Amino acid sequence: MTTEAPQPPPAPQAPRTAADKAQRSRMIGGIVIAVVAIWFILANTHKASITFWVATVTSPMWLTLAGTFLAGMLTSLLLTRTRAKKRQKHER
Repeated sequence: MTTEAPQPPPAPQAPRTAADKAQRSRMIGGIVIAVVAIWFILANTHKASITFWVATVTSPMWLTLAGTFLAGMLTSLLLTRTRAKKRQKHER
């Protein structure tokens, strides 16, 4: 027999809003894209030659793919911030 007082049932959670669901979907999508990108990078470990207009660089393919993935993420981040700033400006 225990001497602890009975605990009240947990309070019901508030229903999720559309914004919560959208944020969760974006997070899951981002995680899936990151996992696929990492898998693709690890599967391509051979060396590759890349030509930038005049100069040719030889580097491991994983490094090239990782750099491209990071450049895409940075571009997406910058575009998202720009859209958010424009939206805030129009709301005022």
